[in-house]
Amino acid sequence: MSGATELSVKPLAIAADGVHLSFDGTSEVLSDVSLQVRQGEFVSLVGPSGCGKTTLLNLAAGLVPHTGKGNLKVGGLVPRQGNSQVGYMLARDSLMPWKTALGNAMFGMEVRGIPRTQAEERARVMLQEVGLAGFENALPKALSHGMRQRVALARTFSMGSPLLLMDEPFGALDAQTKLQLEDLLLRLCQQYKQSVLFVTHDLSEAVAVSDRVVVMTSRPGRIVADIAIDLPRPRSIRELQKDPHFHELYAQLWSHLESGWSKHEG
Repeated sequence: MSGATELSVKPLAIAADGVHLSFDGTSEVLSDVSLQVRQGEFVSLVGPSGCGKTTLLNLAAGLVPHTGKGNLKVGGLVPRQGNSQVGYMLARDSLMPWKTALGNAMFGMEVRGIPRTQAEERARVMLQEVGLAGFENALPKALSHGMRQRVALARTFSMGSPLLLMDEPFGALDAQTKLQLEDLLLRLCQQYKQSVLFVTHDLSEAVAVSDRVVVMTSRPGRIVADIAIDLPRPRSIRELQKDPHFHELYAQLWSHLESGWSKHEG
């Protein structure tokens, strides 16, 4: 059974059906958005700034109430704040400056009531996984930006949530560090089998990490394309740069992105 076929028979982690959303009752942010993310699937959202990508993540996390038309379910249930089945990694690392790398990696588990001994053991394992063994006692001010994002990854994966929402986690990094962390993310997702809904403005990144890439229009956000990324796994970010099909998929996405702009403007 192929990877795509295996995913197609798995339960839905996210199911959005005709979702509309307006914050002021007149101007829509999202318009008729239908999207499915299956268990173990990595789906990226791309589109212009302000098209509602982060809003869709916030809806799935229960941080924004769904008050418009349509239906949205996460793990078969209405989204709610504090859902232990959902982990959320923001664009900034959001580390607490007074806590060590270990303390920051433990924090999400502590909030969820996981016993301290268990949380510390898990956090140490994840810091080692992300290449920060030996930096457990370092404060954020002593870490580079890339190292801080590694701590944030460790914190996110430590919680063991089956669904991860990731909002441009590597957007502010330099090119080399970004490639390193994309490779790390691929390895962690392959190892821990979480479902991921990932927001990015970088089409190369979207192609490299995803099973599918969903393209949205300018506001109000609508879905104009849902592209399967049929590149074999496991993947190497660097090796993909030499693959002609990688560049074909990139061009296909760019074409849909341009089409979404022109249709919206028309």
